Amino acid sequence: MTWLRRYAALVRAAWLVDLQYRAAVVIWLLWGITEPAISLGIWWAISAAGPVAGYAQGDFARYFFAVILVNQLTLAWDAYYIDRWIRNGEMNFRLARPMNPIHEAIADNIAYKLRTGGMVLVLWLVLAAVWTAVRIPVHPGRWALAAVAILAAAAIRFLNNFATGLLGFWTTRVLALLDLQFGLGLFLSGRIAPIELLPPAVQRIAALTWFPYTLAFPVELLTGTAATTADVARGFIGQAAWLALWLGAYLLVWRRGLRHYGAVGG
Repeated sequence: MTWLRRYAALVRAAWLVDLQYRAAVVIWLLWGITEPAISLGIWWAISAAGPVAGYAQGDFARYFFAVILVNQLTLAWDAYYIDRWIRNGEMNFRLARPMNPIHEAIADNIAYKLRTGGMVLVLWLVLAAVWTAVRIPVHPGRWALAAVAILAAAAIRFLNNFATGLLGFWTTRVLALLDLQFGLGLFLSGRIAPIELLPPAVQRIAALTWFPYTLAFPVELLTGTAATTADVARGFIGQAAWLALWLGAYLLVWRRGLRHYGAVGG
């Protein structure tokens, strides 16, 4: 119960902070919507002449609306703050607290995603009322699996981002690493196009990374593309493996980074 009260206080504080930056939150949300919407427009036009690798116009509409929702619920941005905390000495007072700084970041994620994820879901429901192409058949069992996959994807992206940010204990090039990951993720996670539409060589590369498990797999579950039991099982096994790997990476970098860290100010 003590941890629940602490998290409730942290989430409330993060929620109130977000209220002070309403315009910024709206801009970030619009960017999260605009990018997949542009991709949808391109693939909608291409598929007007007929299905592309089994994807008709309606399939693309459902896919990219699911991308908007899943991406919003799994976003990770903490490395940008951690890099600043380390360089400016703001990590000092956080280390003096009786709670690991990761819990502050988790609460911030929960508050932001509750707000923006809810807004995206409402937008989808409103559009689905007038645009049949984006409607997803009611399937509570599949939706429950998709919710679990989205939660796992959010955890993978968060731990990956947090561990990357902690590399700031040793280097000042953390933001360059983040930009590299962002660029790779555009293609390998399924944000630009469904994984099935990528060249075979790129598909094989994507299968060796965590990117498809953080977006493509939850989207396929939500839209029903991952239809077979084997597809679903492989997806969850992949998520479990990458979640364990990034959790281990975070713990390793955190413990060694603290021994290496030294700063003034903050």
